[in-house]
Amino acid sequence: MINMIVYLKKQHNPIELVEQLLRENLIASATIDENNTSYEVNNGVLDQQVNYVITMQTKALLFNEIAKIVEAKFGQETPINSVPIVSSNKTFEETIKSKTKKI
Repeated sequence: MINMIVYLKKQHNPIELVEQLLRENLIASATIDENNTSYEVNNGVLDQQVNYVITMQTKALLFNEIAKIVEAKFGQETPINSVPIVSSNKTFEETIKSKTKKI
């Protein structure tokens, strides 16, 4: 099980993506963080970016399938990563198992 994290630019619609992935049973649940501000230094200048950050709970084996959908919709430059869910209670685990497609 993983938390899969996608960073979308402000001009994209995160709800459309979440709805598609839920309907296809690729994710069990998702949260959308609006107006997430990140900072980087580029060529000595502080660069501020505002994004939508989608955090989705799914099975690790579905990562590549989900990433392909995200990249097809929003481009290959869309940042995507995941972190393992190392432990959880039975309720959380069963939610992910029951709401995502069988592998």
